[in-house]
Order: sequence, then C-alpha cells, then structure tokens
Amino acid sequence: MNRDLILAGLIVTGASVTLLAAGQWPLVRDIRGSAGAGEREAWRLLWWPLALAFVVACVFIGWAIMEPAQSDEQLPTSVVVSAVLFVGSWVRAAVRATIALTRRDSHVAGTVGLWRPTIVISNELVARVDEDALEAVRAHERAHVRHRDPLRIWLAQIVTDLQWPFPGARRRFDRWRHVLELARDEEVRAGGVDGADLAAAILAAARLLRGDAQGATLIHTRVGLETRITRLLAPLPAADDVVTPVSVFILIPVPLLAVLCGVHFGEPIVQGLAKWLP
Repeated sequence: MNRDLILAGLIVTGASVTLLAAGQWPLVRDIRGSAGAGEREAWRLLWWPLALAFVVACVFIGWAIMEPAQSDEQLPTSVVVSAVLFVGSWVRAAVRATIALTRRDSHVAGTVGLWRPTIVISNELVARVDEDALEAVRAHERAHVRHRDPLRIWLAQIVTDLQWPFPGARRRFDRWRHVLELARDEEVRAGGVDGADLAAAILAAARLLRGDAQGATLIHTRVGLETRITRLLAPLPAADDVVTPVSVFILIPVPLLAVLCGVHFGEPIVQGLAKWLP
C-alpha cells in the first residue's frame, strides 16, 4: 500500500484521538492573584492538546522516513472509517471559522477585526453611561486592540471546534474568555482607570447584551458577571512576575525527539496497530 496514504490515515486518526483525549483535561484552578497570570495559564491550557497531537503526528512522520514508498502495511478498516469522520469534524471547524470571519454582529461595545482591530461602541451604551465610564470602556477595548484579542479568540475557537463534540474544550474556552476580560480589566486599572467606572459601564452593557457576538466584546456572557464586578470594586491585586513558560524551550526539541522515536520504534507501533485494530 502507498506509504503516503498510510501516513495520512495514521496522522489524521492518531492526532485526532490524541486531541480529543487530551481535551478532557480539567480546567485551570481558580484565580488567586493576578488575572493576567490566570489568563496566560488558561491560554496555554487551550493549546496543549494540539501540541500533543502534533507530537503524535511527528512519530508517524518518523516512521514514514524509514518506510519505502510502497509499504507492506495495510490500514485497518477502523482507521479508515475514523479518519473520514475526523476529516468531517475538521471541515466543520473550517466552515465555522469562515462564518466567523464573515459575520457582522451588532455590538454593545467590543473590538472587531482580525488584522486591523476596530473599537465599536453602540449609541445605546453611550446614552446610558457618563463620560468617565465611557472612557473606561474605551481603555478596556484599547487593551483588547493592543493584544490582538479578536485574532486570538478566532484561533482559540478553531482549536476548540477541532475537539468537538466533547465538552471539555468548550468549558476551557469559555473559562479563558472570562479570565481574558478580567485580565484586561486589571490592565486598564493599573493604567489609571477607576474600577467603579468600568463596573458601571459593564452593568449598563449587560442590560443591553445582544446574544453572543463575535470578537472581543466588553462582556462575553452574563455568566461570571458578579465575580467580575466584585473584582473591579476590590483593590487591584499585585501583578505577578512574568515567567517564561518552560514549554517555550521545548517547542523544537520535543518534535525532533518524536520524529527520532518514530524512526526507531515506528515500525513496531504501526505493525501493532495493524494487528490489533479491526
């Protein structure tokens, strides 16, 4: 059988199964200090299942390096069926990502645009808040612009959709969206914005909330609103020291080690799959 065809089936199935299994990892712990540190932790937790799936794909690539163009292995029927189903899930994620690019939602207040983020504030919200609260909203949205949060949200949505239909990834995504807003709140308060002004604007926006709009909105949903207001009215927590995660230093060595593992041990792995899978 053609080696490249076997490789494609193994990567699609193996990486997808790993992605789904890793996606059931528990949520991040409750925020005990700076929301900025909590947001970074929640962001990494969104992506680590994809990193594990990539490592599995590298193992099969290592096997393919040593395998002749015409392999004596045969893809099990279960792998073929699974690959077709997983490709369908990937197509669904691609369609949803495309729809998100073309949607034009009506925002109470938010930041839209992947490449050139733009701040949008509705006339209704402007009419309901005073100038100090309105400036607090603008500062909050400018923080979203600086961090290119609409693009980050779009990418996180794709990763979440790749783990459909299991709920673990969606819970982590919603958790990150909530902590993201807390982190931007703290950022603008550190820059001089009064937390009470921002809290007033958020409560006014909650009364005008229009479903679940795309982009970095002032409030994602009403879930967690009480926690957010409480934090805004409490003293600003001390900023945590910025620590470069160890994962940054293993992004290159780990895939290389996975390829080498596939070179040396890929053949018995593939043979075992061919023997035990129907």
